[in-house]
Amino acid sequence: MALITLSEFKAVLGIGNIYADAIVQAVADAAENIILSYLIFDDVAIQSVKLKDNVATFYCYENTFVTGQVLTVSKCGAPFDGSRTVLESGYGASFDGLPSILDTRHNAYQIPFFTAAITNADITERKIIPVGRAVLTSQAALYDAVPEVRESAMAVACDIWITRTGTLGQQGVDFQSPAPYRLGRSMLTRVSGLLGKHLDTRGYVG
Repeated sequence: MALITLSEFKAVLGIGNIYADAIVQAVADAAENIILSYLIFDDVAIQSVKLKDNVATFYCYENTFVTGQVLTVSKCGAPFDGSRTVLESGYGASFDGLPSILDTRHNAYQIPFFTAAITNADITERKIIPVGRAVLTSQAALYDAVPEVRESAMAVACDIWITRTGTLGQQGVDFQSPAPYRLGRSMLTRVSGLLGKHLDTRGYVG
């Protein structure tokens, strides 16, 4: 299941089969990606990775995982991406013992990490920019059945569609009135009331 199905999105837009499914699906996917990026998950940002003796080490800014949990790792590149089971987690030195710039949040010389088994040749530690991500695999569909999250995704998808098909993004399907800057910062503000308690506030300042 997904936040938005192709059939319901086409029904809301009232477009039938005028447009290729791939085009409509791309808009739905974009809306889902935007909404999900603002929601809270049991996940961590990965700042660097290395692999030695078939054991991969993922260095994080935070770590909430424990041994035995199954994670989905992404944006770290091969061979690190994929489904991984945590072998060990804790705090350790990074880059040959040199402290990370964020180590002072935990310990002057150590940063959070977790390890997973990956059969591959050794890989020297490397930074991940932009950061990678690890999330509990069991949470992959965490919000798929939450009505307010699904409605938020649908509203954003409609805004994207209107901009894509309208003249200079100012007009679209019948139920929407022309509006400038439809895809600006106000796009998320318009659905923040629906998302409410589901928003991830860990990165907020002030």
